[in-house]
Order: sequence, then C-alpha cells, then structure tokens
Amino acid sequence: MSQATRWYLATTVLLAGLVCWLAANAPAAETESETRISILAIHATNEEKPHIDPELKPLKDALARSGYNSFRLVAKERRAVGTGDTWERPMLEDYALRVIPTEIAEDRVTLTYAWVHYEKDAQGRRIARVLQQVPMTLIKGKYFVSGGWRLKKGALVGAFAAE
Repeated sequence: MSQATRWYLATTVLLAGLVCWLAANAPAAETESETRISILAIHATNEEKPHIDPELKPLKDALARSGYNSFRLVAKERRAVGTGDTWERPMLEDYALRVIPTEIAEDRVTLTYAWVHYEKDAQGRRIARVLQQVPMTLIKGKYFVSGGWRLKKGALVGAFAAE
C-alpha cells in the first residue's frame, strides 16, 4: 500500500469520526438558504528544494501529511451556493470537486463533497465517475483538505471551506 493510499484512508477514517461527533454534539440552529464556499486546487509534488505557495501556508501541516514536499495553488474560486444546489469546480487533468450544501447554520455547514474524474466511454463521450463521496459538517472558516489523486506528475489535493 502506497503512502498516498495510507494517507487517503487515514483521512477518510478521521473524517468519518469527526462527522459522527459533530452530528451528535451540534446544537440546533436556524438555517439560511446559501453560504459562500471557497475551493482551492493544489498541485503537490516532490522537489529537490521544497516549496509552498504563500496562500497555502496556513494549510502547511495538513498538506505535509500527503507525503509531498511542494505545493502550488493552481486554482482558487469562491462562490455562493444554496442549500441543495451543486457546485462542481474543475481541477487538474479531468478531475473535479463537487460540493452540495444540505444544511446551513450560523457557525457550520453540512454538505456532501465528491471527487469526480471525467473519462471517455467506448463512444468517446465524456462521462463522470465519482471517485469518493462524503457527507460532512464543516465549521465555517476552517479549510478541509482532501485528495491525493495521482497526476502525470505529482498529485492533486483540494481544500474547501464555508464562510
């Protein structure tokens, strides 16, 4: 089992525990109809001289667990997304990150995120294959880091937050 696979599995297990704990301990709150979501696309590589883009320094510890030593921000987008609406942000090499808020409260957002890879079928049509789909609750203002999908060179890591 590769280091990236172990990192991915450990992150998924920790996330599941966090979601269960938050669901059991979250107080009831009024929901709003939309929230602002930020998505970052990060290209992770191993380089002779480690590098991290300045905007990614607050995520340094989470990114370091990926097994790579260099991280470049390749896309950053922020958008208002309503409850039940789907926002899919294209990433690198036919990957996309999909976010669907299901409940919006003053201090947290419950959502489902999915990593999607676009492939061609036998007829050459582009089809979406969901690689991972996870329901979770995010504390507003805190980024969640996910990914580790292999690229031609390095890996794709995504981070997202609700505001």
